[in-house]
Amino acid sequence: MDEPAFTAAGLAVPVPPLAPVEDCAVALARFRRQPELAALPVVDGDGRVAGLLERSRLPAGDGEDGAVQPAPESRMRPASVAGMPVSGLMDPSPLLIDGSTPLAEIGRQLAKLKPAALVTGFLVVEQGRYLGVGTVTGLMARSAEQTELRARELEEARRQAERAIRAKTAFLANMSHEIRTPLTAMMGFAELLEQEVLGPHANPLYREYARDIAEGGRHLMELINDLLDLSKADADRLELVDGTVDVVRVAIGTARLLTERASRHGVSIATAVPLDLPPLRADERKLRQMLLNLLSNAVKFTPNDGIVMLRGRVAADGALWLSVQDTGIGMTGEELAKALEPWGQVDNALARAQVGTGLGLPLTKRLIELHGGRLDVASRRDEGTTMSLVFPPERVGRG
Repeated sequence: MDEPAFTAAGLAVPVPPLAPVEDCAVALARFRRQPELAALPVVDGDGRVAGLLERSRLPAGDGEDGAVQPAPESRMRPASVAGMPVSGLMDPSPLLIDGSTPLAEIGRQLAKLKPAALVTGFLVVEQGRYLGVGTVTGLMARSAEQTELRARELEEARRQAERAIRAKTAFLANMSHEIRTPLTAMMGFAELLEQEVLGPHANPLYREYARDIAEGGRHLMELINDLLDLSKADADRLELVDGTVDVVRVAIGTARLLTERASRHGVSIATAVPLDLPPLRADERKLRQMLLNLLSNAVKFTPNDGIVMLRGRVAADGALWLSVQDTGIGMTGEELAKALEPWGQVDNALARAQVGTGLGLPLTKRLIELHGGRLDVASRRDEGTTMSLVFPPERVGRG
């Protein structure tokens, strides 16, 4: 809701009104004393607007001899109108603006309902009763004030948001460090138990439990890293360490890392990456992270006996595409928009059966945009999804 100062009530200048029965001589005298007035309000006894008497409807001001000279466009002489009642010359249908009307709406009403009010002004009312006269000059000045005030408010809101993001990033960084230290130790001990470094277990189940602990620890570490990276991206503090990247080596190596995990889900990973793909100027660690996110996401949402395909190509415009195509559940437009939001997860039976945080795709989108590229997504329900990292031509084939 607009503040009172930025509504019609804030524009109302309390010009004393005329009564409908008053002589025009009174109006003539008022106009001579107040040359800045373009019109005078006419109000009846209970405060309701009866009309608006415009200066142009009366003869013009004083001549050199003190006599009132007729307006050039009017043949009326002062004597012929001085004794007339105001109601005879007033506009009985002036533009009335309710005092609660926002400034922007006033302009629309002026243009739509009574363009002549741009010159004569309009009358501000409250519950039908006269409050004052509003002018276009006053409207423009107050609108400028409102714009300036809102610009200051937006700037302050932006600064507060930046401070909040910086505080969140610092908090997450500190918490990540505190969590990583004991978590690394737990994962190390779990791996020792899993590998039976100190001797065989009396019960083989202990080895499986140790493997589960190590796997859970790795998942938690991935979550912490993604959360911290996403927070840094929000704060524009995520930096690239550019170098010349062998795309073929990174792509095939990343797919190989996930082959075992995919096979446990009954999913196959295949690669169709040309060996002559040019090098890429990029952050190798972040490229591997993006591919891992896309591949693991595709494996997660592909049913048994499904296939995930990693492809690479250079488009006609010189852009380099790395695409992950699956034969999974696919997504509708609404589900895709949700999946690209932090913590957003598609709500369906297969998605609920998988462990995830909803950070992988949003982080991947931020990382590719940090490289000046984009995440291109094509998905259809029950037909699968193709997600592509599109790197701009200026990053392709250069060191």
